[in-house]
Amino acid sequence: MQKRENLLYVGIDLHKESHTAVMVNCWNEKLEVVVIENKPSEFKKLAEKVNRKSRHLGLDPIYGLENAYGHGRSLAVWLIENGYIVKDINPALAYDQRKSAPMLPKKNDEHDAYCVATVLINQLHTLPDAKPKDNEWTLAQLVNRRDLLVKDGIRFKNGLHEQISMAYPSYSKFFSEIDGKCAMYFWKTYPSPAHLQEKTAEELTIEFKEISSIIRKVKAEMILDCIQHDGNTFREYQESRDFITTSLVRDLEHQKKKN
Repeated sequence: MQKRENLLYVGIDLHKESHTAVMVNCWNEKLEVVVIENKPSEFKKLAEKVNRKSRHLGLDPIYGLENAYGHGRSLAVWLIENGYIVKDINPALAYDQRKSAPMLPKKNDEHDAYCVATVLINQLHTLPDAKPKDNEWTLAQLVNRRDLLVKDGIRFKNGLHEQISMAYPSYSKFFSEIDGKCAMYFWKTYPSPAHLQEKTAEELTIEFKEISSIIRKVKAEMILDCIQHDGNTFREYQESRDFITTSLVRDLEHQKKKN
């Protein structure tokens, strides 16, 4: 177990675009500040500056990252792969440290990094090592991506329902699934009844059979009958509403291909 006085503490305030690092000794004296971009070529520059300072002082560097699994994950991985000690600082601990200091006029990245360093000093022997694992991170990214796709699908379907229910109030009687293959073809080709003028059940059936061989003429007849009984659903700016409908269908089709 290393003694506190033998270490150079590097607290880092992490952001999406850049990181601010503050080097501190065991007496909480700020020694140097380094600001880098969040990219590997800059990580090396940071390590070189820290190494120069640590050699000059005869100290061993140790890094503290506030939530090493967020914006600072790439930096944490790089430091660990290059043999440096990296501690994961719980954001709550750094927050408590900030509150204990006099209020600054505005958010200060340098002060935030200093607070991370002081937490590193004060709780050196109880802080966990940062262990960002690629397999866990990749799995989490896949799960997040899947969740986003599901949410997008629901959002697109809800938007399509809003448009279709205005143009075709009885649509659920002839298409039980709003995003089925034939339904999607129909919405994209005939976003509102105006596009079906003079269309016969026979012609519509032939079109449907190109999408699904199980579609029968009775389906086309039901569609035309429902449209007739629904009455005039034409609205002002119908052309714009039709555009929204076809756009939503394309979005749904594109989203389905991703799954």
